[in-house]
Parts: sequence; structure tokens; C-alpha cells
Amino acid sequence: MKDRTQVRLKRLAVHRVGNKSKDEGVVASKELVDLRDEQLYDLLVNYFLSPFKQEEFFRFTHTSDVALNEMFAYSALIFAEPHNFQQYSVHILNHLYEQSDHPKVKSGELYVVHFEGCVMEDEVVEAIGIFKSENKDTFLTFQDEEDDLNVNYHFGVNLKGVDKGCMIFNTQAEDGFRVKLVDVNGNDAVFWKEDFLNVTELQDTNYNTKTVLNLCKDFSEEVYARTESKKAQVDFISRSVDYFSKSETFDLEEFTSSVIDEPETKERFMHYSQTFAEERDIEGFNDFAINKNTVRNMKRKFRNFIKLDTQIEIKFSGYNPEQSEQYVERGFDQERGMHFYKVYFYNES
Repeated sequence: MKDRTQVRLKRLAVHRVGNKSKDEGVVASKELVDLRDEQLYDLLVNYFLSPFKQEEFFRFTHTSDVALNEMFAYSALIFAEPHNFQQYSVHILNHLYEQSDHPKVKSGELYVVHFEGCVMEDEVVEAIGIFKSENKDTFLTFQDEEDDLNVNYHFGVNLKGVDKGCMIFNTQAEDGFRVKLVDVNGNDAVFWKEDFLNVTELQDTNYNTKTVLNLCKDFSEEVYARTESKKAQVDFISRSVDYFSKSETFDLEEFTSSVIDEPETKERFMHYSQTFAEERDIEGFNDFAINKNTVRNMKRKFRNFIKLDTQIEIKFSGYNPEQSEQYVERGFDQERGMHFYKVYFYNES
């Protein structure tokens, strides 16, 4: 979360959940955690909130009615009846256990948290945090005893980051609330996101921006890289990223005219983008506001270098279309029977 200054941790229940396929069972705590220790309080707040740096928002969903989604229902009950927090946290524990029936799902501690003071745009709302720690680390401990130093060890949870987590914000309830996710173990991501929470990504500015940039990446790899030169692929990616960096809104026709010169390739891209949107059931694909944070985060996924079979790489600094268009030429040497690149520059550094 970007603004954590107002966030207050109000209630915390800690339980243990096992793997159902191994009959490991659950351990439900009877009392809430005492949060009066300031150092423990600060450590927990940082542990719970620090992982949520991504732009993606999700919402609860269900095939017939979102009210039938168990986690949506329990969240709504906690927001309406915070005095019954402990009781509802046990319901969440049991629901998680029912979904933990895959052999790869690890046992661990479940934290159910009630927050206040979470900033969502211009609104301050409550939130429910659900976190699971699965991996244990070994820690050395040192103790002074009669002018000597004893060394010991213990197993515990590393506070650098949670293994799985979500934040459920008390806003847009009629649309399944607003939810953020974190899951460091991609092997069982389906279990946490789909089986336990049953959420779908919100089709907002972040989603649309990320989706179209992924479309450009796929098109460059499936079309340009196979039918054109690697330079043409880099040119297309550079122009695409440049358009998203400089424009405030995305318009499909304007984008296509800006980044592609060849009429045949333009037509191919329009058809490709239409199929891409239909397969993913994407709405608002042709016109949306560009999320600049998403553009910055996505840049690292794009290939901006040319790798040659002579163990030489030509790397472009950033995504400036002029670099490859004005200062790099591609040709073919008949004498050697080899392709070549000619690079122009003023000074070496």
C-alpha cells in the first residue's frame, strides 16, 4: 500500500491450517492476539502491508451470485459485525482448510486481520487482511550470561514477506469489494486465488494498459520475430512503449497508425488485437486512460536488444524509437554471405 500512515491494526486472530488431503486438521485459537506491545504491533503492520506494491485490483466473483462466494460473505459479516470477528475468522479458517486438499498445499499459520484507516483514492475505508505463512527459517539467538555469550537457534517466520495474502477493502461491495493479492508460490496459485478466494482481476486502467502492452509483446514475438528482422521487432516495441509513455489515453486506430507503417502489417495487427480481446472477453479495449505506473512496471518485460549468432548483442538504452530507426542499419554482405548491422555514433564513452 502506498499510504500507510493512517492504517491501524484493530484485531488479529492467528490459527494453524493443515493439508486436508493429509488429514492434518486445524488449530483454532480461542483469543485474539494482544496488540498492546508497540514493537510487536509495528512489526506486524509492516509484515502484513509491505508486500502490496502491485497495481492490480481484484474482486470477488461467483458463477451465479457474488453473495454466494464464501469469502465475500464472511468479509461482509466482519465489516457489519466487527464484535464477532473471532467467530468469523474461524469460519475463514475452516473454509481455507476445505480448499487445502491438494498434496502440494503446505500447512502453516493463518492470520486474519481487521484494519482501519486504509486509503483508497480519496476514501478512507476498513479492510480485512488474510495472510498465510508456510515457510520457516532458522534464526540464531545470542544471550549474555556471566560475561559470556551463548548461541542458540530457533525456527520461525521470516518477517521479510508473507507467503500468501490478500487485502479486502470495504468499498464497491455491490461489485464484489476491491481486493489485492500476493502469492510468492506460483505452483499453487490457483488454490489461493481461485479455490479459496474466487476472485477475478478488475478491468480497470491498470488491467487495460497491461493487457495491451502484453498484446504488443505477443505480436512482436509471434509476427515480427518470425516474418521480419529482429530490428523490426525492436522498432515495433520501442514505438509501442514510446506511445504509452507519452500518451494519456489509448486509441486502437491511432496507436496502430503511430507505430506501424506497412498497411499489410497494420491490418494484421488490427485482426490480431480483435482476436486477442475476444478470446479474453476484454471490454473497453479500444479506448481507455493509460496507467503510467503500469507502463513503468511493464517496461522490463520487453526485449530491447538484438542477439546475434556470432555471440554479439546490440543493446538499446531505453525505448527510444530513434535509436534503432536513425542510428542502426541492417544489410546483407554478398561477398561474405552474411547479414550485418551498421551503427552510427558521434563519440565513444
